Amino acid sequence: MWFGQNRLKRNDRRCPSRDLNFTPLDWANHKSPYRRIRHMINIFKSSTIQRLSFPELSLTASIAMALGYYNEIVASGATEMITISPTAFGGATTAVGILAGFRLNASYGRYEECRIFWGDTNNAIRDLARQTKMWMRDADQQDRMLKLLKAYPVVLNFHLTAKGGHHNIKRFDNTTEDSFEDRVHAEYLAELRDIYTDGAHESDYYRMAKVKYNGGNTPIEVLTLMGETIAGSVGSVDAIYVRELDEQLQRMCAVFGASERVLRTSLPTSFTRHTSRLMFFWSNALPFAYYSTLGPFATVFASIFTSWAIQSIEDIGVQLEEPFFVLPMRQYSDGIFDAVNQIGRNYEVYVPPSITKSDADVEEFSKPPSVPGAVTKRHLNIS
Repeated sequence: MWFGQNRLKRNDRRCPSRDLNFTPLDWANHKSPYRRIRHMINIFKSSTIQRLSFPELSLTASIAMALGYYNEIVASGATEMITISPTAFGGATTAVGILAGFRLNASYGRYEECRIFWGDTNNAIRDLARQTKMWMRDADQQDRMLKLLKAYPVVLNFHLTAKGGHHNIKRFDNTTEDSFEDRVHAEYLAELRDIYTDGAHESDYYRMAKVKYNGGNTPIEVLTLMGETIAGSVGSVDAIYVRELDEQLQRMCAVFGASERVLRTSLPTSFTRHTSRLMFFWSNALPFAYYSTLGPFATVFASIFTSWAIQSIEDIGVQLEEPFFVLPMRQYSDGIFDAVNQIGRNYEVYVPPSITKSDADVEEFSKPPSVPGAVTKRHLNIS
């Protein structure tokens, strides 16, 4: 894996790197002793270099070249040259580096938190799907709940990001007359339609479509639909199991609320603005600090390299500050879809060999049917 095949393709130089889920092969490549050679070969494909090349690094290079021209051509002597003491500037460089590292750590904390949120959502949906198959006796209720569980990560994805993970959609596209919002809504409906393919529970589909179109909170709507399904099972499902189902729903709702908190609250903007201004002044002052030691030509390259080394740390932090824009959300949604499908398709009621035909519990053991389209035959070898 020499050129980052385990990442989503970037369609614009401003796009961040989006790593997909790692496999054992990915980890082997990640730890390879040749990784530094690989990283140097594709250095100009680096997202940070491409994003910083203009205007940040271009401006620093322009100032360095203009300074070299002035000091070598215009200035009549060493007294007229414009320079800064490298020793004095070294303290500022240390402070800027520490500030950039702090910025990155704060943003990574948000990134890690959101990855945990998606893991909790995944676990809660798996548990709820399993409990649905275990305890809900009505086939229609089972089918409805499993569809809602598959729809939830889809609506959550579109709620937390502007494009729902469809990063190739351009906000301004001259090739179509459809607005950006209409194109995103069409993708949203297409993903839901992949779940509601059999014509059943169309009212749920239309409710989710209407709430999205009206700018409402679609995850809350899906959680409400799940609550309606659980409430409808009261009487046919034991009260203690209804409570267990509702606890999983509460767990999903809590994680959703925490996700919205991260989405709607950035790091203090005053800190971001101060860091940005400090980086600007520092990077454009680098040529003045390097000139007296390196001369006109080496100053240009040293200024660009040092500016990239520090500013890229801050830039990565800025990208990670919005974790849902960086995480592979659609891959997570697809994984949850496959897990719910597997649970619905493969669940079979186990009948202990000690149960005989005369036992009244046989019918109760084999009662829960599977979802429409799944295997429904039970081969019970009862003597």
